[in-house]
Amino acid sequence: MDDKKLLLDFYHEPTPEMINEYGTWSMERRAAWLFEGLKMRMLLPKEIRDLQDQFRRGER
Repeated sequence: MDDKKLLLDFYHEPTPEMINEYGTWSMERRAAWLFEGLKMRMLLPKEIRDLQDQFRRGER
């Protein structure tokens, strides 16, 4: 696989097992996990976060 493509693309599809395991987590653990993801997202450049938000709103 092309190294540049590796750096530009990301796709993740959780397996049914992953989803079932997540369902067993406590609310505190889920909240902590989501908060860590939010902190990582905030490290991205503002332009990338804005683009992600546009996709979430269905504008792209």
